[in-house]
Formats: sequence, C-alpha cells, structure tokens
Amino acid sequence: MPPDANKRFLMTAFSRHYRDVSIAMPDRFARREFGFMFFDRDYVMRHLGFAKRAELKNYLVDNVPSHAYYSCAYYEKPNAPTMPEKKWLGADLIFDLDADHVEGTKGMTYENMLKRVKEEVIRLMDEFLLGDLGFDYDSLKVVFSGGRGYHVHINDPRVFRLSSHERREIVDYVTGTDLDIDWIFPETSFEMARFKDRPSIARKRTMPKLEDGGWRRRMRRGIDELLKELEDADETTAKGVLAKISEEGPKEIGVKTLEGVYDDLFKGSQGKRGVDRMRDDDTFEVFSEKRRADAFISIVEMRVKGRMKGETDEPVTSDIKRLIRLPSSLHGKTGFEVIPMKRDDVEDFDPFISAVSATFGEEPVRVSCKEPVEMSLKERKFTLDEGQNTVPEYAAIYLICRKLATFDF
Repeated sequence: MPPDANKRFLMTAFSRHYRDVSIAMPDRFARREFGFMFFDRDYVMRHLGFAKRAELKNYLVDNVPSHAYYSCAYYEKPNAPTMPEKKWLGADLIFDLDADHVEGTKGMTYENMLKRVKEEVIRLMDEFLLGDLGFDYDSLKVVFSGGRGYHVHINDPRVFRLSSHERREIVDYVTGTDLDIDWIFPETSFEMARFKDRPSIARKRTMPKLEDGGWRRRMRRGIDELLKELEDADETTAKGVLAKISEEGPKEIGVKTLEGVYDDLFKGSQGKRGVDRMRDDDTFEVFSEKRRADAFISIVEMRVKGRMKGETDEPVTSDIKRLIRLPSSLHGKTGFEVIPMKRDDVEDFDPFISAVSATFGEEPVRVSCKEPVEMSLKERKFTLDEGQNTVPEYAAIYLICRKLATFDF
C-alpha cells in the first residue's frame, strides 16, 4: 500500500469492488490485449493477456488498477511484447463521445455535462449507426465510460477487418467532413430561350428532398428547421439570426444581401412566399438574384451542417489497436463504474445512481473539502462546507477521486 492516505483508502475500496463484482468480460477476451494504470505506480502496464476470467479477476484484486482497459483489436498472441508479434486479426468499431467533442458543454456542471453528452450519443446511435449506416441493434453496445462520456461498440463481422482509412471514412460521414455542398444542391441545365435556333442554356440549383437518402435528407430536414426558426421570429430578430450566422463563417455576407435573402423567403412573389414554395414545391428557385441564392447556401453550410452532423473522437474510431475502458472496472478520477448497456437502457441511465458501485457502503467517512460542494449521489443530495465533513463511504470515494476532498484520518 502507498503511504498516501487518499490512495490507500481508494485502493482498499477498489480492491473490494473487484473482489465482489462479476466482471463483464468482452467478447473473445482471450484474444484481447489488456492494459492498466495504477494508484501506486507511475507507468502504464500493457501487453497483457488473460486466458480465463479468473486470471483477470485475480489481477484486478491483487494489483488494484486505477484504470483498466482492453483492446478493440483481436490478436493471435495478445500478450506478445510488440505489436507485430501480436498478429492483428481484426477489431471492433468503436465510437468515443465525451464532453470535449460536444458543443456547449464548456462551463457546465459535471452532472449537466453528462446529460448533454448523453443526448448526443443517443443521436449518434439513432440517426447514424442504427439509421444511415444500418447496423443491427444487437451488434451495438453502449458503455458509460465512468468519466466524461460514453463509448459505442459495434461488434459486427462486417467491420472487423476494416482498415484505419476505412474507419476514418465512417467518421467523416458522421461528422460531415468534406461534405460537398454542390452535391447537396446539384446544378441542372435548362433551356431558357432560343435565338436563331441556338439555345440559351442556364443552370439552376436543385433542392434536396426529405425522401432522399443520407446527408441530402439530413440537410433538407435541417433547412426546414432553420426556416421554421426564422419564420417564428419577428423580422428584426430573424435578420439578426442570419447576420450572426454570417459572422461565424469564413466570409461575411453583406447586410443588403442578407436582407434580400429574408425578403425573398418571407415577402415572396408570384402570390406565394418563397419559404412556402421551397417547402411545398421542393424548389430552390425562390431567390431573385444569384448572390442571394449563394448567400443562402452559405448560411445552410454554416448553420445546418453544424447542427446536423454527429460527434465522435476520430482518433479512437480510426485506431485499429485502441485500448478502451473495461466494463465493470472503476474510473480512477470519479470512482464510477464503467457500465455496459443496450441502446434502450440509455435514456433512463443516471450515472450518479447506477454507476456508484454496489460494493461502496454507507459507513461514515471523514473528508476535508477544499471548497464548498453541492452534489447528488444515489438520490441523496449533499451540501458540504469547506473543511471537515462526514459523508457515506460511496460519497467519500467520489469526492476524493475527483480531488474535491481529501481523506481525513
């Protein structure tokens, strides 16, 4: 045991967890590499393999890691000391989504941050993985990481042998990277008039339709949402929204052009507003000037694409040898358990209830808080003052792991 009282306290509790819980083993775990970080050591231990569940459990109990990982990859020799010697066989497809990759989480409390991340992981699964990409429900497993987000595992033979480049292409689809706006609004040629049997050819943009597939349908849905947002606002507010979007882009659109975009959409011509023609007739030909049409496309690219894209950590998905957190293990920076679940379990999952290890008890523990703390764990609210406080063991573990308090002995 290390001399540090905080580490001794945590290691005792973590060891009890590993002794008493049933470890949720990954599929074909004997083909996986395992890696660990520790409370009492400064290095990462990896290149380990376990042939039996009992071997892994004994290792966890005896060594008490602060973080436990296994490889998304399968190997002939997972415990070989070098990657070439391991002989890669394939890998699961992993998506990692945490607060670093979700817009709007900066400055949030930890609790609200996790709620926001959960919203995005649900959208990632429903719209992209189960939706556009067509993965089977049974091949998908979502895991609360114990820290700042969730991992989604795709265990499907069709993805096992995908290369890093091919996995990166999947990420690019989800995130809309290099999305070709000319493909979203394709140009078609039409004959405007004839002069001495010579046709005058012009080009016009085509509006994406809701019955289209993939990103065209996604962008059309986003366009409809943007139009509804503008329509529900008064004219001054709506023009302000357009101006704000323009300011966020690489090239600001002129005020007169933006006003023209608004007028063409909501003041209209031909007895029908442009926005109604766009919705009802699936037409993009509602703008009186080309520069207004181009400006609207720029607005769509800046606002709609950003709102309709999915989020994930690209390096995790494209890495075919990545180590990912072991389900049933504990996260050393929160004390939370890494919880695997099915898609249908995610909405009701609350880490502040379900990720608190059942082995952590109610015994009173004295801690010293660095500053006042308000939190909720296991449906109990805590309001703690700076300095010495007495809390249940499970709360003490959370506070010490998050460095909000120290063990007071």
